[in-house]
Amino acid sequence: MLLRGLLRALSAPLGLALAAAGLLLVAEVAWRWSGRGPLTGVSLAGWAWTDRPVALVGAGVAAGGLVLLVLALAARTPEVPLDAPADDVRVVTTPTSLARVVGQRVRAEEGVSGASVTASRSRVRVRATSRVHDEASLRPRLLEAARSAVEDLPLPVRPKVSVVVLSPKDRSGAAR
Repeated sequence: MLLRGLLRALSAPLGLALAAAGLLLVAEVAWRWSGRGPLTGVSLAGWAWTDRPVALVGAGVAAGGLVLLVLALAARTPEVPLDAPADDVRVVTTPTSLARVVGQRVRAEEGVSGASVTASRSRVRVRATSRVHDEASLRPRLLEAARSAVEDLPLPVRPKVSVVVLSPKDRSGAAR
């Protein structure tokens, strides 16, 4: 999430800077073709590709591009693979979709007043609340419902499922 935010924050200014540099280059070339001197006041006629400043600028641009490439690859959306219906077909879903499926099943259980679910390729975490039941009576049912929801999906590798129930009954019993 942090990498996606960083990539989004960097992409707009860098894109604008590259667009401005491109427009400046086009204007400079057009100005030169008209037979006038340099538009920007900078003449590159004395520079060769082997000069140190040219090599340093090229290395800096290449390093910046490599950093952006690594950020883009690291910021991709996580995927949860599903069983493929055919050899040449790849099917995936997102952790958010997996969490929605499990969350709907858990929230449908009697006595659940709310639930938040987070999921990844290897783990599904359920945090449920109940005003009626305590953790000892509700947790086994919710664990079974969550595991059932995961097992109904065509996942090649089953994620580990954990359930926590928060209930006022548990807090009042602990306060005594």
